[in-house]
Amino acid sequence: MSVTFARRVLRGALTLAVMVAATVSGATAAHAATPRLALTALAFENSTVDVTGGYAANKLTWTVTNTDQDADSVHGTVTMRMRSTVTGELVGHDWTADYRFQESCCSGAAYESGTPQESTYSFYLPVRRYADAATAIWEVTRVTIASGDLAVSVSGTRLQPFGYRFTAQTLVDSSGPTVQSIGLANSRKPYFYVGTDPATVIYDFTVQDGESGFWKGTIRLAGPGGASVTAPVTWDRDEYSTGYRCGQSTSGEQDGVYMQCTVAVTLPADAAPGNWRLAALVLRNNAGGTATYKNPTAPSITTTANSTVQASDFTVDPNPVNNWQDAVPTELSMAVTGAQKGVSAVYVDFVMNGCQQWGNPTTRVDGRVAVRVMVYRQTEKCEVDGIVVVDGAGNIALYGNAYGAPDPGLTITRVPSVNPPVALGATLDPSSVPASEVGQSSVKLTISTQVQVAPIQSLDVYLYDADGKVVSQSGGGASQAADGTVTHWLYLPWDGLPVGSYTVGFVLGDAARKTSAWNMPDRQDSQPLPGGPVVLTVTEG
Repeated sequence: MSVTFARRVLRGALTLAVMVAATVSGATAAHAATPRLALTALAFENSTVDVTGGYAANKLTWTVTNTDQDADSVHGTVTMRMRSTVTGELVGHDWTADYRFQESCCSGAAYESGTPQESTYSFYLPVRRYADAATAIWEVTRVTIASGDLAVSVSGTRLQPFGYRFTAQTLVDSSGPTVQSIGLANSRKPYFYVGTDPATVIYDFTVQDGESGFWKGTIRLAGPGGASVTAPVTWDRDEYSTGYRCGQSTSGEQDGVYMQCTVAVTLPADAAPGNWRLAALVLRNNAGGTATYKNPTAPSITTTANSTVQASDFTVDPNPVNNWQDAVPTELSMAVTGAQKGVSAVYVDFVMNGCQQWGNPTTRVDGRVAVRVMVYRQTEKCEVDGIVVVDGAGNIALYGNAYGAPDPGLTITRVPSVNPPVALGATLDPSSVPASEVGQSSVKLTISTQVQVAPIQSLDVYLYDADGKVVSQSGGGASQAADGTVTHWLYLPWDGLPVGSYTVGFVLGDAARKTSAWNMPDRQDSQPLPGGPVVLTVTEG
């Protein structure tokens, strides 16, 4: 123990303890001893730290006690912050060190020694190089201690008997944080429904401060009629890792030097409909320096309660669609009322990527507004996630889960395929091979199949000897031609086959995952091949 630490332990000889009530049953237990948790020592290794020349850390050591002799563990936190010598206020993000008996892990405090009844811990506090003056004060602001059902917090004047603070000689940070790339999260469309529930607008942006680091801030949106909404911008160290979290984002660097933020701003259910813009982004760094960005470059948003423009009677025709073979178009239409200067745009979003809006809206002769939708090949279904209707005056109507708006109830489906593949016959070319050429021969199997809803896309081929034993097999993906033809090159063993006759059997599989077996003696569900079995003959020679 250093002399400084010993001196501060002596200064802290007055133990800070908090009595924790314990419930004890029975009248004879009235005088039972109440367990106590206490902070009995705490001090920084150095009373002054100079960080003007580079990185430095100051070691904090503390001891906690527990009078419960049956306790087998103790844990808690120590929180440290910087105090400005200019304003006297605490500024900047805190440092919180977690500690636990017999554990030293994950950038937290280190267990030094002791028992659950008296144990000592340490933490190296990284001292910031920048402050708002040439000196700053670092101090412990809170210590928590917990064991079982007992818990105590030590803060304020109760820390003063200890060596809870030190002076840092620092460089001066005279500027505020900078911001880059403000956008809507997930590249979503700038439309929000404010009906009976609030709407959440989420912004992505990057904050940088290469000196003292980013601390906190606010983001303010301004709307029609002087309306405004403000939300905090804060970050913290991730609870379950050594990373950092600013809003919903988990990307950043230590002490806010670089921080990717994803911040939610909530518009109340009665928010004024119309255009809202990002009016101000106020950012503060760990030295207390402030940067205010008024009307920064950022996407504005439009809110609506569907009070001006409305859409109804949503339909898709044709639906279901036959997209088993190729991508096919269909049409989504609706009745629109209240539009000023016509309908200028319609945007349709889908839950999955199997469908896509194709082109601009048109107004049909019956007055309905329609958009073309392309349904890609073999997409099973497409649920409409959102619809935006924009009139010529810029008013909007929103529908679907994507916008927290009324559900249009639209799902595009694929026509069902109920029948398994059907073979109509098959041939081999050549149908006979000399025994000496089996390993080098290429034999083409051509299968005539029925063209149905789902195309054939797999084929497994088996070659049987006279005893019904498989002597060769091959297969995989297959393609069905427009006339129903499926071709495959047989695999023949490289070491040859004995002279004799070999029957070809096969399994057809389609895009609907239905299968059928043909001319396979070892399968009960096999069907006879129309036109008779296909036989490969191996001849002498």
